[in-house]
Amino acid sequence: MDNVELSDAVADFAGLVGRVEETGERVCVVDGGEPTSVLLPAAELAELEHFAQRAHGGARHRPRPTSIREHPFGPDPQGPYIRYVHADGGRMTFVCDRVVVAELRSVAELDWLEDRARTARQGYMPPKQAAAFEEFLARQGPVGDGVAWIADSWRCQQPFTEIVFIKGPTAEDAALAYGADAQDIADGLLLHQVEEHDAREGTDDLTRVLAFGEKNGWTWLGYHDFDHAFSRSLDPPPEQQITLGATMAKAIYTFSYCEDGVYQNPFPIEGGAEDQRDMYELIWYTPGEVPFVPEAPLSFLNPHLRIAEKAGNWTDNIALFFEGLERAFGLALPRDAITSGHVRCARPARR
Repeated sequence: MDNVELSDAVADFAGLVGRVEETGERVCVVDGGEPTSVLLPAAELAELEHFAQRAHGGARHRPRPTSIREHPFGPDPQGPYIRYVHADGGRMTFVCDRVVVAELRSVAELDWLEDRARTARQGYMPPKQAAAFEEFLARQGPVGDGVAWIADSWRCQQPFTEIVFIKGPTAEDAALAYGADAQDIADGLLLHQVEEHDAREGTDDLTRVLAFGEKNGWTWLGYHDFDHAFSRSLDPPPEQQITLGATMAKAIYTFSYCEDGVYQNPFPIEGGAEDQRDMYELIWYTPGEVPFVPEAPLSFLNPHLRIAEKAGNWTDNIALFFEGLERAFGLALPRDAITSGHVRCARPARR
């Protein structure tokens, strides 16, 4: 890729666009030797945009110019081309005979596009290959205990009403951040010990403890949210966070997913944050139907749910949804340890 000083580019945009159109190669615009923007073929940018927008997380965090440069309003002839300057004054589109030929984008934005496009391409397969791969996956059982096994009791608010999976912090750090008692954590308190104490003393501490552990690279937390004894957030936000909430009295069972603190909406976002829904209710999921439209940030879950349906391991819709999460994220909960009470736990921090 050739480098051209900004002053030379401004003096002869037509020549640069012609070179890009003829060779299909990019041209890097530098200012004092520092790369600032890249002129590239419009078809190449269209391909990058196509894959980048399908990468998990949508268009959030996309770099945009921080300062607006003034440019004359309206089409700007540049030799045989017409230049259209975008509202931010940094991005430009070049057209010839009503056909888009080249685009100018900042180095930061182009790097962002290429990184996201690379991520999306890694998961892309032609339709025939994707169908064959889905059939292969459908024949594979979930690894380890998975999480679908807990769906039935969780539906009845047992053993927890809230189950949280966190990527990043250790189980101990996450429990402390949620407001668990540091001494209980240090003592290695176990769930069955609290249950046995309740039986002896007639107390009800089991509904006011936070169970925690690590499985398959995820930290998991389980607790009852009856009196808001524990926090519902971490600071800073973890890399990924999945929250499952059960309210049996109202038959409300919810799922939410955040990535780097950004809520992944179950519906397409059209007008901004005010359009976001704060949860996805699992009763909306109907096996055999696509739960998330392609434009929704959560649409990446669709093939995993379809594979879970084809596997035929479960018939209950919540258990099927949980198996889809197993396949998408590698989630698991230690079945024997939880059912026997041999998992670590802690009461709310003493005030």
